[in-house]
Amino acid sequence: MRHIIELWHWRVTDKVSRRSFITRHPMTEAQALDVDPAAERIEGSRVQRVVRDDSPSVKHERMASPSTASQ
Repeated sequence: MRHIIELWHWRVTDKVSRRSFITRHPMTEAQALDVDPAAERIEGSRVQRVVRDDSPSVKHERMASPSTASQ
């Protein structure tokens, strides 16, 4: 089975230098918030990818998703 994930470029702040930058590679919301809890999506940068349900990235997203964690 397949699953669609959404990826975005994000504006994040480096914890050490405190400099703001836009991520080079698109990331999921969970990944971006791990880097910077105040991360902001860059409008117009959304990418959708189709992945197999047994893909490690889908398993990670499901584990990190707050909606599935409360079930």
